[in-house]
Amino acid sequence: MEALNNPMSAPFFSFVVKVIGIWIIFFGILKLIYIKYKDQIDIDGFLERTNLSVQLFYIGFSTTRLNSIIKSISNGRYERFWYYWFKIGSWVSLSLLPLSIGLLIYNLFIIFIKPTGIEPVISPIVPGVNVKGSDSWYLIISVLISMIIHELGHAIASYVSKCEINSIGFFFLFIMPGASVNLDYNELDKINLWQKLRIQCGGVWHNVVLCIIGYLLLSSTSFLLSPLYKIPNDKLYITGIPNGSLLERNLNIGDQILSINDCKISNRSDLVECIYKELDKTRSYCISQNTITCLENVFNNNNNNNNNNNNNNNNNNNNNNNNNNNNNNNNNNNNNNNNNNITNVNLSNVNNKKINLINQIDNDKRLRECFGINDATTLVECVPVSIDSPSECAKSKKECINFNQFNYHIFHLNLLSQDFDNVEQLSFLGTAQQLWDSFIVNNYQSRFVFLNGWDLPWYFNQFFSYLIPVSAGLAAFNAIAIPNMDGEHILETILSIIFLKFGGSGNDKKNSPNNKINKTKINNNNNNNNNNSNNKETSSSSSSSSSSPVLSKKEKRERLKLIISKVIKVSTILLFGLTVILSFYNLKYQR
Repeated sequence: MEALNNPMSAPFFSFVVKVIGIWIIFFGILKLIYIKYKDQIDIDGFLERTNLSVQLFYIGFSTTRLNSIIKSISNGRYERFWYYWFKIGSWVSLSLLPLSIGLLIYNLFIIFIKPTGIEPVISPIVPGVNVKGSDSWYLIISVLISMIIHELGHAIASYVSKCEINSIGFFFLFIMPGASVNLDYNELDKINLWQKLRIQCGGVWHNVVLCIIGYLLLSSTSFLLSPLYKIPNDKLYITGIPNGSLLERNLNIGDQILSINDCKISNRSDLVECIYKELDKTRSYCISQNTITCLENVFNNNNNNNNNNNNNNNNNNNNNNNNNNNNNNNNNNNNNNNNNNITNVNLSNVNNKKINLINQIDNDKRLRECFGINDATTLVECVPVSIDSPSECAKSKKECINFNQFNYHIFHLNLLSQDFDNVEQLSFLGTAQQLWDSFIVNNYQSRFVFLNGWDLPWYFNQFFSYLIPVSAGLAAFNAIAIPNMDGEHILETILSIIFLKFGGSGNDKKNSPNNKINKTKINNNNNNNNNNSNNKETSSSSSSSSSSPVLSKKEKRERLKLIISKVIKVSTILLFGLTVILSFYNLKYQR
């Protein structure tokens, strides 16, 4: 159950191994084709002409056809808009630097301290671990869109600063798609530092804007989809019925859930809360001896299978202790056989048994076969009593059994039918997980019948629930000084601007923001230098000796700038690496 039970179906490492295997097979086939046909077909020439690159775990493609389109967008009537757009974006991106560092430190604090009720802010998004297989497409599309918007920011900012780009590329790395912009670094070195900073911050700024737009669209779902859906806040509708649902024949899309076991429901949170309330209650029902015998057989089969698995694991892992393990397993088997009678289960161990039974018999069809079709409505609730004082079940030759022992409950649903506009009661006998998996609910109802099979609001919400954190993560991690990321270049440019402002040399000033130097002044300075060169030899020697301290100050500034840059980079790398490692460990611990 998505809200009540959080185990993932596919382990992360198993998923990674499968992807690696697919890549190796794919690359091996391409390599064999290349070796066999390279003399007959000019494969290398084809790859070079199409700018296509194929490597193990990587496929890349670059083109110059989009350059003219982006250039036309950047220049012309919108050029002034783009200038202020990226000027604002550079300051917003710079403000993200301390925020991102603070976020990493706060996240590490949460992971180490583990305060109750507070979850880490940063968590890896890993398909097969905390991303269901059906949601992987939302993740892949979100990454692709976020990276395209990011690189588009660099490209537009580059053209606005009159700096050409070489090409625009798209790639697929391991399981994730992406995009890149190949900047012309010769042109980049000719522009001033503030222009360079706007280009470097363009990607981060565009990811921030994408997050804002995504949040506004997500918040406006009710308004945007109101022509197609009724979206009240106090009504919960069935918007989907999975194939093979246990209630597939009893429910219709568009039915409203009013209550469960007299617990009123108006949204998904209420639904989860009402199910939990039922789980917390201990209920017993009168069941026949045939049903008890059937349940005992199911328990015995499950316990025997578990014992066999445990024996196999013990034999594989503890070959030196076979005799002791066999004796312990025999004793456990005898104890289990004595305690498997459903009427003698110790109620104090119910909570421990629940955890195991959810995995063992939640999807076991044999357990459901022990009950009749009408048992959900005909079973009589009872109160377990001692042997000396038999319960009311004895009158009908039945026994009072606590259903919590095998995680079963009876849920009475009150539904408002969309077709007949009347209230109906539906009783369901099973586990909470089975009930949750039997339908999909949301706070909206389609206005048109043909939309019943298209849960557009759910798709809408799912997409933006991935797009916003992916784009935010891309912005945050590109703002800090991680190697080969934007933050590394942003840091270098910021330090250059700071050292230039507080005493840069003449050679540095060609990259200053106000680098428009009067040519007349330059000529006058050259004439003065020529006149000084014709002075006495003592004068020239003294002038040369006086110039040496200026060079020394420049070297000291460059050395200090390099030290500061390395300290920040190393600290950021350590902080980022520790965050990634502990986040993955915390993710594994939560599972």
